[in-house]
Amino acid sequence: MNTAILLLIWRRPEHTKEIIKSIRKISPKRIYVSSDGPIENDIKNKKLVELTREIVSREINWECTIKTNYLKVNKGCKIAVSDGITWFFSHEEEGIILEDDCLPNKDFYYFCESILKKYRNDHRIWAVCGNGYQNNKIINKNSYFFSRYVDVWGWATWKRCWDRYDRDIVTWKDNKSLLKLKDLFRNNREFKYWKIIFDDLYFKNKPDTWDYQWQYLCFMNSGMICMPYTNLVENIGFDKDATHTKNFPITLDNNINKIGKMTFPLKHPNEFVRSKNCDNYLQNIFYSGYPVLSISGIKLRIKKFISKVKKLFFN
Repeated sequence: MNTAILLLIWRRPEHTKEIIKSIRKISPKRIYVSSDGPIENDIKNKKLVELTREIVSREINWECTIKTNYLKVNKGCKIAVSDGITWFFSHEEEGIILEDDCLPNKDFYYFCESILKKYRNDHRIWAVCGNGYQNNKIINKNSYFFSRYVDVWGWATWKRCWDRYDRDIVTWKDNKSLLKLKDLFRNNREFKYWKIIFDDLYFKNKPDTWDYQWQYLCFMNSGMICMPYTNLVENIGFDKDATHTKNFPITLDNNINKIGKMTFPLKHPNEFVRSKNCDNYLQNIFYSGYPVLSISGIKLRIKKFISKVKKLFFN
């Protein structure tokens, strides 16, 4: 495979091993690995970071060029990941980005490569994602749809886009006063949801993350995202060792993490228009509508509550 891949790792050796096993199936010619450093005075964390890096050295065993960016001290998610992606694009014009908990099937890589090539010079397109979370809820003859949202559980983009990334979103104060963001959304609830997130990033420097800033950039530039109708990446990182995804979402009953297959050659949309139906669904399950208070969602909450009670009184 000619498309370069960036693998973002830290302290999860077994997860990293699984991701590399997936990458090995397409054996890219160029692979980049970036890792945050160990937490100071945390012996266990240091050992896990070292073990994860050893996994990389041992498991990437096909013929390829490997570049590493291993930090000596811990910078945190916001800085380490965004700097790692910037480092990647200092060497490449386009590429695929995977974190150590995002396990793609083989179709994901070829889907990304195809989209990167097709829209390489189309500045309306800002990224391609491995998941669209539709799970055949919307039947369409096309392979993917255009969205305003960007998902980072396995994705790809171009240097031309990432070069404009700003993890401190310095333009937010002006854009907020101009209500530029409000024009993007169908109702005030959605606007308020994103306003709170961007206010926290700008004024409070929290949470310690990088991806909301990437979404902000895509919003402000009206960037379109290519999302497949069927998921191509499974998130295997919902556990106690995760930085942000410690618990599986309430939307488990929607099988949002279930992956499928992509048919090639791809069937491209004939019209360049955002799918409002798909975006409304994404907004409901992940953003201002989360968690969905459907009957199935309420049932799932009850089941979880009963399970906790049983463990408390009967174990």
